[in-house]
Amino acid sequence: MRFKGTLVLVLVAAAIGAWLYFYEVRGKEGREKAKEAEGRLWTLEEKDVAAIALISPDERIEARRQDEGGWRITLPRELDADGAELDRLARSAATLSRGETVEEDAADLGRFGLLPPGSGVELTARDGKKYRVDFGADNPTGTFTYAARTGEKTVFQVPSAAAESFRVKLDDVRDRTLLPFDQVEAGQLELVTPKGRIAVVKDGDDRWWFEDVEKREASGPEVRGILNALSLDRIHEFSDLGTAEYSNPGFDRPLIDARVKYGPAGATARLLVGTEQSKLRAAAASITLPRAADGVYLARDDARPAPFFVGQELVDKLLKTPEQIRDKALASFQRWEADTILVWNSKGQFEFHKSQGEWYLGAERKKAKWDAVNGILDAPGSPALRWIDRPAAAASYGLDRPVIRVVVKKGGAVLADLSLGSAAPDGIHARAAGDPTVKVADPEAIRWLDLAREEYLEVAAGSETGGE
Repeated sequence: MRFKGTLVLVLVAAAIGAWLYFYEVRGKEGREKAKEAEGRLWTLEEKDVAAIALISPDERIEARRQDEGGWRITLPRELDADGAELDRLARSAATLSRGETVEEDAADLGRFGLLPPGSGVELTARDGKKYRVDFGADNPTGTFTYAARTGEKTVFQVPSAAAESFRVKLDDVRDRTLLPFDQVEAGQLELVTPKGRIAVVKDGDDRWWFEDVEKREASGPEVRGILNALSLDRIHEFSDLGTAEYSNPGFDRPLIDARVKYGPAGATARLLVGTEQSKLRAAAASITLPRAADGVYLARDDARPAPFFVGQELVDKLLKTPEQIRDKALASFQRWEADTILVWNSKGQFEFHKSQGEWYLGAERKKAKWDAVNGILDAPGSPALRWIDRPAAAASYGLDRPVIRVVVKKGGAVLADLSLGSAAPDGIHARAAGDPTVKVADPEAIRWLDLAREEYLEVAAGSETGGE
């Protein structure tokens, strides 16, 4: 009997738990969704919005969702759209909530600024049904705006911030992307400016090399900075005039000519930066030029028929000399890939191997000092003090018989092979294998390459030489 009583209690507890779960957890979710839907202006999901119109007394902007994704402005004229901004507007409009009803059957909508309305938003669903709400004046406190659905006389309130978010200008929803390419897919970059010509190509290891100079590496971060500027920076403002309406657009001899080849098919994106806005002249006396400003430049790309303006910040990012984007390292490699280091110096020859995140010296696998190995790996990656691009014979720099040599490997592949020769007036001559350039290294940066064996070893407790 006691067992049956216990079983009944267990079943009752399980039933109560199930009821609590479905009522409190699942039921709460349903109640919250129902409450949210109750306050919605209309029953419409964002994904079902096919088109949006943003209405003001002096402008109607229409945009339509494209079958392949994204948006396209269709009124007042065909234009590329800012998809993220239109997604936001469509989502806000589809989920717009109505507040307190002010008047059920308003005899005079004009009292609320709704005849004519100050602004409005209209959604077209995929089934062709239209949903429109008009916005009027703000209430006395300014926290809410009077609103009414088109064709109805019930006046209600919506938060002023919500109503204000739909009062946009055409330029607010236009695509401000500078150049339409994916930086990851970029394989070639050519940049011509008053600072010189830069032409670099990416190899299979994601490293960049100067196209017209044998084995001269470009700085990956510097190249990526330029590509970031071209792909991620935004148009400063749009031009109401076409190129032909300026007498000196400057595109025949541009300040900046940037070309990027990207993708498997080798598509090209090109940006031309021409005349500064304050120096632009109209092609005819009847043409009124836009407000002039210094540090703003007329620009165009091959993907748009109309020019636009870019800012000084972008121009500064692109005005680079070849030397500025040159790889500064004595020998470039990805240090985290290294698992073997060979060092020849005035004290002997040393071989380091990595195992389970630790470095060991020699066949006897003595544990190496972490800071010493870091110092060795830092040395090839340290910046050169200067370059000798047309060097004499290797013997002129002591590189025919180097004083120090370090080779960094990953498995059997050599990641870096750096030789150090004789002293220069300001450092030590150095050369990376495969690079014809002689560089001058900072002696302080390479000091870890010329230590004795005991200086590389970690000293174990109670031992002078260390070991395991």
